Amino acid sequence: MSKMFVEIVTGRNKISIYFLLIFMFLAPVAFFTNYPVLNGIAWIMLMILGFFIFTTGIITRKEAKDSYNWPKEKAHSLRCSLNYITNSNVKSYIPVIKCKFNVGDKEYEGAEYDFSASYTSKDVANKKLDSVKSMTPLMVYYKPSDPAINVINPGVYSVHYVRFILGAMMVVMPILIWSDIVVLK
Repeated sequence: MSKMFVEIVTGRNKISIYFLLIFMFLAPVAFFTNYPVLNGIAWIMLMILGFFIFTTGIITRKEAKDSYNWPKEKAHSLRCSLNYITNSNVKSYIPVIKCKFNVGDKEYEGAEYDFSASYTSKDVANKKLDSVKSMTPLMVYYKPSDPAINVINPGVYSVHYVRFILGAMMVVMPILIWSDIVVLK
């Protein structure tokens, strides 16, 4: 796969941000108006987004699996905090970890505890932060071809499989709706 394609699909390129901004504007307009062309464009964009999410699941699962064997470096300048987001009255806690590490002559920032990064339990998220604070030395595993992609706790997590399922549904559902197998009321 080309590097640019991977960057776009995984949201590591500004083109993917533009796509999301356009989709965030277009989808509600298409939903609340009665313009068949806008509806068609919104459904196609939803399918493209689903493809991106599914492909991101494939790419990040491979990265997560490979991360066990990535080289590691000692990190410094550790800062930790806990953020949260609320979705449908459910809080998800996100450990925010900022550290720096050197690969050759270049300094990189580490920011991921693991490849899942979000927890519904505040206690679990705090335990992750406490475990990072207690690591001496703190080691960061980094992708050899792109050290900006790095993780403190390597491995595969359920988020990759959620991406497969969600992405597939976002591609398949519009097809089922267009073919009248599923009817929206």
